[in-house]
Amino acid sequence: MLVDVLGYSLVEAATILETSVAAVKATLHRGRSRLADPPAPTPIGEQEKLRLRAYADLFNARAFDALRDLLAAEVQLVMPPNIRRDGKHDVSIYYARYSEATIAWRMEAAVIDGRPALLATDPADPEARFPVLLGWSDGRIVAIWDFHYARYVMDGIDIVRI
Repeated sequence: MLVDVLGYSLVEAATILETSVAAVKATLHRGRSRLADPPAPTPIGEQEKLRLRAYADLFNARAFDALRDLLAAEVQLVMPPNIRRDGKHDVSIYYARYSEATIAWRMEAAVIDGRPALLATDPADPEARFPVLLGWSDGRIVAIWDFHYARYVMDGIDIVRI
């Protein structure tokens, strides 16, 4: 996206991503190949649907301590374009930010572009929305990708509420 959508050079993208130009080139090649021939979406299982709904219910109830309890010790948080946190202690702050927010964001279980996800929406403005993706392992959250600051990803995506 940095190169093909936002127009950054390979060197600039490598600097932003803190990687090499070769790694950016390889990622571009893989990404372009996938776009040319995207894989068929995997059906979402009932267990995943239940897990997403449970997360949304806890988030909407502002039960942030319960959500913190679900974090794995090695959890990673990514909030494009440039926020990254590693480890349960640092990622726990993520929920503090939502508890202090002036907007009471609501989460809803969804399938976004074929992936299980949450759709965050401002109840006062249904057009203000963004996806949140979760990675799970052994019932623990190991990854959170929150697109709060990158809402441009909403352009042209397919959303199916579950």
